[in-house]
Amino acid sequence: MRLALACEGAALPADLLELLAAAGLPEAPLRAAVSPALVLVGEVEWLLAPGADVLAVCLCGAADAGIVGKDLLLEHEPDIYELLDLGVARQRLVYATSASAARSARQRPRLATRYPRVTRRHFAASGRQVEPLTLSAPGLLVALGFADGVIELEHLLPQGEDALVVREQVAVCSARLVAGRQARALQGAGLAKLIDRLREGGGDT
Repeated sequence: MRLALACEGAALPADLLELLAAAGLPEAPLRAAVSPALVLVGEVEWLLAPGADVLAVCLCGAADAGIVGKDLLLEHEPDIYELLDLGVARQRLVYATSASAARSARQRPRLATRYPRVTRRHFAASGRQVEPLTLSAPGLLVALGFADGVIELEHLLPQGEDALVVREQVAVCSARLVAGRQARALQGAGLAKLIDRLREGGGDT
């Protein structure tokens, strides 16, 4: 079975690796692997890649299943099956501004983010309009004074002199097991066994 793991250039979360180990999946080689990579261990061929690439390979059937953060699913809304909340790698997606920020004079505040769709939906739900500015390092625009705030995962917020203050929680995100339509149709039995193993290892229902 080929399993794709979202890995954005950093080490995989320790609680995710512990869950894979508890499920009896060969995760030891992943502790030293660097994305992107293919790692074949016994019954499993691991594909480590950025989250957007994991979604792409699942959608086209190049991977039997993938593990990605809920933040990516909320943003991209891919035509993909969300099979299981693994309950690990939990992070808050938040709205944050500088500590000294005053209320923006702009009719539509500028918010730097990697999640423009999520940003629009979140503020529209309470009747507010904002101008999302898509950037891979959103905190930069706040530091430059060009954006009024950010929508970002809390652990990725700038620290030190450029530290931001959380104003609102947008969503709580955790790692999810996903599969494309092709894999769901052709690998249904294998995916069911994988789900059972992950549940036994501690994954949420």
